[in-house]
Amino acid sequence: MARLSTRRRVFVEEYLTCWNGAEAARRAGYSERTADRQASRLLSLAEIQAYVQQRISEKAMGADEVLLRLTEQARGEIAAYLAADGSVDLEHLLADGKGHLVKGTRRDRQGNLVVEFYDAQAALTLLGRHHRLFSDQVQLSGEVDIDIHDYRAELERRLLEVVESEDDSALSGQPE
Repeated sequence: MARLSTRRRVFVEEYLTCWNGAEAARRAGYSERTADRQASRLLSLAEIQAYVQQRISEKAMGADEVLLRLTEQARGEIAAYLAADGSVDLEHLLADGKGHLVKGTRRDRQGNLVVEFYDAQAALTLLGRHHRLFSDQVQLSGEVDIDIHDYRAELERRLLEVVESEDDSALSGQPE
């Protein structure tokens, strides 16, 4: 792939942030007046398309990373970040690179920070399914009304049609 100019690389990075070509062009320093046309032109270039795909591939989470994240969520090793009063030392947790264990935060009515973590049981279930540790059994009930004689008669009728059509084509000397 040809090396892209700095401005074009910035355009792609901005495009991958906002998914709006005109906005990405403006952020990359293209004229406000021509941003939409520049975006259309840039996104049609093969080297830009290739770079977009390359960056998407680099940013995408692979299967191993998904399993690693689920494993960390399932283990839920957060004890080091919990205080005696039940509060969470969010700064320490984030500094240790464990922010992906946090599902969300909010303030309660008293203004205290409430931290919600991903469900360890749900992560264990997903990991168990991946490793085929569980077998879901489905019990079916009901009646199926099949008359084998009708089925056999229909099969014989179709077979006879095929044989007769082959005989007809052999007699006429014309392949079907």
